Amino acid sequence: MKKGILTALGLCLLFLCACGRLQSPLAGESGQEQDRDSGVAVTLTGSGAEVKGGGASVSGSVVTIGAVGEYRISGTLDDGQIVVDTGEDKVDVTLVLDGAQISNSAGPAILVRQAKNVHVVLARDSENVLTSGTEADLAAADENRSGAAIFSEDDLSFEGGGSLTVRGYLNNGITCKDDLKIKGGAITVLSANNGVRASESLTVTGGTLSVTAGNDGLKTSSAAKEGKGFIELTDGSVSIRSGGDGVDAVGELRVTGGSLQTESRQDLVSNGSRKGLKAGTLLSVTGGSVSVRADEDGLRCDGNIRLSGGSVSIIASTGVQSGVKDSGAGDIEITGGSLFVSAAGQALKAEGRLSLGGELLALSNSDKQRRPDAGGPAYVMADIEGAKDERLLLGMDTIIVPQSFRVLLYASSSLRTGETFAVQVEDRGYSLTVR
Repeated sequence: MKKGILTALGLCLLFLCACGRLQSPLAGESGQEQDRDSGVAVTLTGSGAEVKGGGASVSGSVVTIGAVGEYRISGTLDDGQIVVDTGEDKVDVTLVLDGAQISNSAGPAILVRQAKNVHVVLARDSENVLTSGTEADLAAADENRSGAAIFSEDDLSFEGGGSLTVRGYLNNGITCKDDLKIKGGAITVLSANNGVRASESLTVTGGTLSVTAGNDGLKTSSAAKEGKGFIELTDGSVSIRSGGDGVDAVGELRVTGGSLQTESRQDLVSNGSRKGLKAGTLLSVTGGSVSVRADEDGLRCDGNIRLSGGSVSIIASTGVQSGVKDSGAGDIEITGGSLFVSAAGQALKAEGRLSLGGELLALSNSDKQRRPDAGGPAYVMADIEGAKDERLLLGMDTIIVPQSFRVLLYASSSLRTGETFAVQVEDRGYSLTVR
């Protein structure tokens, strides 16, 4: 990997850490302020730890938690590890990070081997750091190497009113083999490979999550169980800079609220996919706001793409693409919300049906851009050319063009079939017939 790219990754981490602290929620832990003296106290002492209470043991620089309960962890652990292993007892364990800094040069800083659910609570106003490997490991990043900074074999969740910085220099930032939920906190992730990876599901319902990843930003990998493999954003704020796909769901990808910003740029690990939002079966946006910049497709799904609410802005190579090539299936259905697309190729590319609704402006730099299917709302579509940074006037709205285009497609509830609609690019005026 080039040193210049690694330096940029480091600078991004510093920026995102600062943003995470500024945006740290004021809400308390688990919805209310908890007593800082509650639970078992685990005080990290550099090369070891001191435990006050039962359920945890210390061996050298490894702290093992083996029973149900709440464990409040503070202090610094150098080249050590927190292990959660409740054996045959499938019980809930709560880890309250209250000013904890844990590093492990060869593996996870926190490793969940066996439990039912592990709840990571970020104590109010606390700053916590978990690191796997060292910064030098980025230069020899191997996506097959194990060593997420947090690795869990069972369900994992994050919440609270503090901040957490995760540095996955060896491989991923956060890995969960089951269901992963982010409910709160200000979480910043830097990873050589995937930022946040869950096998069965990944849900964000609150807090702020900032990810800088060499490969995919957010990812699920298994849809073996019915209804699994999904990624869902219902609230909170997520920002991603990735060398691979911004968000990659093997099953469904659903945005119902909150805000999501992704930028997929030159891959820092391999020459793989660099799409904005990617889904296997369904990609839907029903609320919230989505902003995508991508070297490849902005929104991509092997199945259907449905936009019925919220706002979506895309600057990409291909804007929105549905279906497997030559399959004849895979619809793009836009029934509400607002969508802006600036594409170096086709703005809307559907293997199946292409139906429009809501507020839409699509700028395509390809003369292959198809018209929407009949029966939808009124729209205008014309061969109009515009260059990057030129001013585009649509009625009362002015837009600075992000990329050159040659086809304009515009749909709005204000349009009426048969009327004329004025469009202007710089000083070039056009009068278009509404269809």
